[in-house]
Amino acid sequence: MANYKGHLVGGAVVTAVYTAAISYTPVERFAEYARVLQDWQVLTAVFVIGMLFSLFPDVDTNSKGQDLFYWILFPIAVLLIYSGQFQAAAYLGVIGMLPVLSHHRGWTHKKWAMVIIPLPIIIVPYLYSDKVLAFSLVLYGAAVAGYFSHLLLDGLIWRRFRIKN
Repeated sequence: MANYKGHLVGGAVVTAVYTAAISYTPVERFAEYARVLQDWQVLTAVFVIGMLFSLFPDVDTNSKGQDLFYWILFPIAVLLIYSGQFQAAAYLGVIGMLPVLSHHRGWTHKKWAMVIIPLPIIIVPYLYSDKVLAFSLVLYGAAVAGYFSHLLLDGLIWRRFRIKN
């Protein structure tokens, strides 16, 4: 199982592969998603979300990964509050607290969690406007990619691919 540095590197690699796959896939229906990725702020958000979700399953333990996760999450929440986006800040806070509701290697290390936990990234914005669906799907994909990298490096996707400290 990788440490937090390994999970960050794995998250960066898998998120980069995900971003390239969307950007360069010659399928017409991905054109809108590729346009979204042409903005540097969106690319930054994609990588921040990929990194956060690559650390997310281990946030339930007192570790450097947990410290880093919350030091990244805190300024994002402050910026959301400052910009008047109180509901988004509240959702972010609730999602950030989820891992501490269980023991380590509990539900946060399940394959279904990789798909279910990031769902609010799509659902919540879509409740307010269907115009943000492409953006939300890109961010959701980054979250799943980051989460996938964590489970992969822990040997929970493919046992032969387990990285040890």
